[in-house]
Amino acid sequence: MKYRLKGTITVFLSLILTIILSVIMGITESAAYTASRMKCELATDLSLESVFAEYNRELLSRYDLYFIDTSYGGSTPSLSELKEHIKDYISYNIDPSKGTFSLIKPADFTSLTLLSLDIAEASYASDAAGRVFKRQAIQAFEDLHGISAAKKLAENAGGLVSEYNSSEIADQHPEEYQKELEEELNDIDYKIPENPAGNVFDDWDGILSFVLDSGDISHKTIDTSSLISHRNINKGTGLHGGTVDTESTLSELMFDEYLFDKCTSYTDQHTKEGADYELEYILYGKNSDNANLRKVVEVLLPLRYGANALYIFTDSEKKELVEGIATVVCTLLLVPDAAEAVTDLTLLAWAYGESVSDVVRLLAGERVPLKKTAADWKMPLWGLTSIRTNARPTGQKGSGFSYEDYLRVFLIMENKTTKCMRAMDIIEMNLRNTAGNKHFRLDGCIEYVSLSAVMTFKGKNKLTIDRQMSYMSDF
Repeated sequence: MKYRLKGTITVFLSLILTIILSVIMGITESAAYTASRMKCELATDLSLESVFAEYNRELLSRYDLYFIDTSYGGSTPSLSELKEHIKDYISYNIDPSKGTFSLIKPADFTSLTLLSLDIAEASYASDAAGRVFKRQAIQAFEDLHGISAAKKLAENAGGLVSEYNSSEIADQHPEEYQKELEEELNDIDYKIPENPAGNVFDDWDGILSFVLDSGDISHKTIDTSSLISHRNINKGTGLHGGTVDTESTLSELMFDEYLFDKCTSYTDQHTKEGADYELEYILYGKNSDNANLRKVVEVLLPLRYGANALYIFTDSEKKELVEGIATVVCTLLLVPDAAEAVTDLTLLAWAYGESVSDVVRLLAGERVPLKKTAADWKMPLWGLTSIRTNARPTGQKGSGFSYEDYLRVFLIMENKTTKCMRAMDIIEMNLRNTAGNKHFRLDGCIEYVSLSAVMTFKGKNKLTIDRQMSYMSDF
């Protein structure tokens, strides 16, 4: 009986031990699986963070933008190159012995192996018509100035636009009345060699040299064919995450102010190797500084002409002066019927001369009121005999709109997509002049990545890890 009892206990303990060992092995296996999965997740997270730390340093330094340049200093951006970087980081993170020279291999209880890595989605700076880049630019502007100050600066710019629109100077077209007067005088067949309006309007073709000395104008050319707005570009998956608005009027004004922070215009100091007149290029996209500045002047001068013509016909003193001269001259030349037309044409010529003076002053960094008063008028009537000589800067800052204020107005009126793409042209142009960025392309710069990594645990169990990461939001 005694021996029989001992045998029963032995069998009982054997059965219990089998169950206990099974439970322990199951717990151990489950713990190993959980640890392996955690290690896979950590390895993937660390790898993504490491890749996102490879942002282009020059792009951040100059433009406060975070993007991974997938060309990595090469000639062509490549998503596969980015994938290889992620794979390399994962391999170091899952294999503790990789990259070490120890004679004793560290213990690894997980034995993880990377089977495959797929990048499901990637967002390029140029995606969504450049809105990926634009969103970061707006965020950078807010970060630089602080949200409240950034909004204040944008609202101030918006106030300039409202003031410009309410002035209605863009609705004035004195050149149409000018043509009517010229046709009327041609029908009368008048000949007044002393008429100060005779050659005022003859310099339009050379308008840039009319308001500036040629030595003051940059003649740099721009190879637009290689820039992002003129070539076929990589397509990604567009905007992902983030709360920064890119479509409202306020956000557009903040984007414009970002451009003013980062880009130069005619009135700035020019030390860059690229284009000197960057804001002018963003507005008009011509292939030279000269052509872009000329286009601005061609827009500015008619605006000032309209504003000055609107005023001069309300200035009774100026009108009486011109009317008296025109009446005497036309009477002496036996063409009294021409007096009224000569008066109005001379007033328009005077307004045009004043407009040239306005543009000269604006380009010199002075300010000019949107609407003139007698105290604001600078061009004397006799100055029309040589506008080029008499349209000079006053040397005083003045009040009213500056050259850059007009550029702000023109920028907010520009097509959003066109403006955004040309802004990226400027960034590409300048980055290519820096070390290691000779072939820099914004359509190869990534802001967001979504990937799927498949690994094995002890060569049998597959683990799939899906991850997303972006410079603009956390996932």
